[in-house]
Amino acid sequence: MNIYIFLIFILVYIICMFNAAIILCNKKTGVDIRRTGSMDAGVFNTVKVLGRPLGVLVLITNILKVIVSYYVAKLVAIWFNLDITTSAFKSAVILGTMLGHCFPAVYKFNGGKGIFEFITLMAIFNHKYVIICVVTSIMIIALTKVIVKGTLAGCILYLILSIVMGCNYIPALVISLVIILYRHRENLQRIKYKQEEKI
Repeated sequence: MNIYIFLIFILVYIICMFNAAIILCNKKTGVDIRRTGSMDAGVFNTVKVLGRPLGVLVLITNILKVIVSYYVAKLVAIWFNLDITTSAFKSAVILGTMLGHCFPAVYKFNGGKGIFEFITLMAIFNHKYVIICVVTSIMIIALTKVIVKGTLAGCILYLILSIVMGCNYIPALVISLVIILYRHRENLQRIKYKQEEKI
C-alpha cells in the first residue's frame, strides 16, 4: 500500500472518531449515551435521550465531519500528486470514515452505526445513486413504518447499483455494508421477531 494512501486513511479515521452524540450527552447529563436509550451513539438515540434539537445538531455534525475528512484527504492527495479517482483513494476515505465512526479507538471501539456517514460519503462519490436510494428508503419507511428497514435497504441498493454500473470501490462498499449490518444486528434481530419500534 502506498504510504500516502495509508496516511489518508489514518487522517480520515482520526477525524471521524469525533462523536458529537457521546460528547453532548456526557456534557448535558453526565451519562454515556451508549448506556441509555437504545444504547448507541447515533442520531436517533440522541433524539430519544436529548431531544430533537440536539439530535439534529448531531446529524449535522456527523455529516460535516465526513465532508471535512473527505476534503482533508483530497488536499493531502493533491499535495502528494495522488489521483483522487483511483479505487485506492476512495477506499481509504470510505474505510477510514466507517471504521473511525463505528469503531473509534478513543471511545473503546464503540461508536455509532454509520448510516448517515455512509450516505454522506456516497453522496460525495455519486449523488445520482443516492437520490435513487433515498427515494427508495422513504417509500419503504412509509410502507413499513420501520426506519431501519428503509435505511438498510437504501444502503444495500447503493451497493447493487454500484456493482451493476461498475464502480471502482466495490470492496470498500462491501466492507462498509458488513459494518453497518453488524452495527444494526440488534435491530435486525428485533425485525426478525417483529419487535422493532415503528414510527
